Amino acid sequence: MDIDSIKQKIRELIEKSREKFDGLVKTERDKKVLMLGGSAIVVIVIYLIFHSYSSGADNMQKRYAQLERDLVEVKALKAEYEDSKKQLVELSSKIKKENEALISVVEKILLNENLDRKNFSIRDVNSRTNSEEDFYEEKSVDVELNRISLNSLVEILYKLQKRPSLKVSNLNISTKFDKSDSMKVKLRVSTFEFKQVS
Repeated sequence: MDIDSIKQKIRELIEKSREKFDGLVKTERDKKVLMLGGSAIVVIVIYLIFHSYSSGADNMQKRYAQLERDLVEVKALKAEYEDSKKQLVELSSKIKKENEALISVVEKILLNENLDRKNFSIRDVNSRTNSEEDFYEEKSVDVELNRISLNSLVEILYKLQKRPSLKVSNLNISTKFDKSDSMKVKLRVSTFEFKQVS
């Protein structure tokens, strides 16, 4: 098909449409009604196009606002994570890993208080990690002290607690009514080692 034949067909189609339009419009009134109907259709089409565009723009604006809120929240979480990581590094640098076994450290403290070896016992408690999510590993020993004075106990507890890597727990003191200066004490001493921060 060449271009001239296509042009000819288009002209014929336009001519037929005009004839049908003129056949429908018999009076001036019909012409006005048809023009108003056509105008209404054009207005409706324009409204639908504008409405779909504006609702799409509203959705994009809402999505943008939500993404901005999410970004602010992620930045806050990142700052909190970095702060926690920094604190963890500071804590782990303060808590020096003992070169000696925990039993030896506790024993030295007790012997420095001039306690007789017969009057105390230290039992190792299996080292444990609380769970995979925890960032530390705990090692503990149970200590039993016999025939110890209140002053010696206070000194021992002070020396244990003042070391940043040790924690005393499960303290149980029993004494006899007539011998208040000769107590039996049970306690647990724990140390915590931070896991490597990745």
